[in-house]
Amino acid sequence: MTSTDPVQRTFALVDAEATVAFGAALGARLEPGQALALSGDLGAGKTCLARGVAAGLGVEDPEGVASPTYLLAVEHPGPVPMLHVDAYLPEKTRNFLLDGGVDYLDELSGVAVVEWAERVSDLLPAETLRVELRPDPTGRTGRIASVTGPAVFAWIADLVEFPVER
Repeated sequence: MTSTDPVQRTFALVDAEATVAFGAALGARLEPGQALALSGDLGAGKTCLARGVAAGLGVEDPEGVASPTYLLAVEHPGPVPMLHVDAYLPEKTRNFLLDGGVDYLDELSGVAVVEWAERVSDLLPAETLRVELRPDPTGRTGRIASVTGPAVFAWIADLVEFPVER
């Protein structure tokens, strides 16, 4: 992989605990101004992963992270704040982003985590790491996390695998 190649990697996550640990590993490496785009079916583990990212970023109450579907966006304070956005209602989120939300994301000294991100992907920043969560087709683990992003996220290659069995 050269320094300009996009990154791509898949992780097996055995349960919710492994999903939170994976999120924490991502949160510990994400930098202010970057975004994490989460996609997957209802119940795929997007909010669970966001809770882990919050822990990795050091936000004040990572256990308090909940899906912001009807709130649109919630800012979680900490050394690296997390703006948690939900695009389940895409028109509402799109309007927020077009009416100054994109500028807000650009000025944020934290990390944006966007659930249902595929619904507003054209409005996300260039430095967005994408994670698609889906059930493991083999039935061996709880879910598979497919990670893709630009070369700035090359550190994904350094992450250890998360336990498949306990």
